[in-house]
Amino acid sequence: MQRSFAASLAFVVLVPLVHVSSAQAPEPARADFARLVGTWQLESGGTAPAATERRVITVSPEWLRIETQRPEDDRPPLITYRFDGRETVNPFGAGKATSRLVREGAAVVTETIYEIRNSPITVRETLSLNSAGNELTVNAVLRVEHGYEGPLAAGETKPPNVSKATMVFRREP
Repeated sequence: MQRSFAASLAFVVLVPLVHVSSAQAPEPARADFARLVGTWQLESGGTAPAATERRVITVSPEWLRIETQRPEDDRPPLITYRFDGRETVNPFGAGKATSRLVREGAAVVTETIYEIRNSPITVRETLSLNSAGNELTVNAVLRVEHGYEGPLAAGETKPPNVSKATMVFRREP
């Protein structure tokens, strides 16, 4: 009788915990990510389109993948972001890139730590589409984490190791 009571008590206590933990990290709606699929050309502001960056975004049931193509790259980086929120280790030149995907409201946020000569560089990109789905805005924050940044100079408002940029891409037909 005591064994059955203990089992019942454990069931009553543990079952709600399973539901709480799964509710804390909801899986993002994959249909939202399907809108990102395609080839995107960086707006060049009058520069020849062939000399600018392109991003090719693909989606599977488990991941979103971004290939960044630049004329100077012999092997374009191909970074995979898992929908379940787990980190993915990707090859990146002689080093590696550890990537993670998160959602912030309607925006898709990618976080990637690139290891270059054993020194990390973190890139956090917020991707958002316009309502027509033909313009992709990427707000990027790049942080160099090599440990030699030092204190802020008088009047500086951001660490010298942080840079921000906004890039606009157009969907290629």
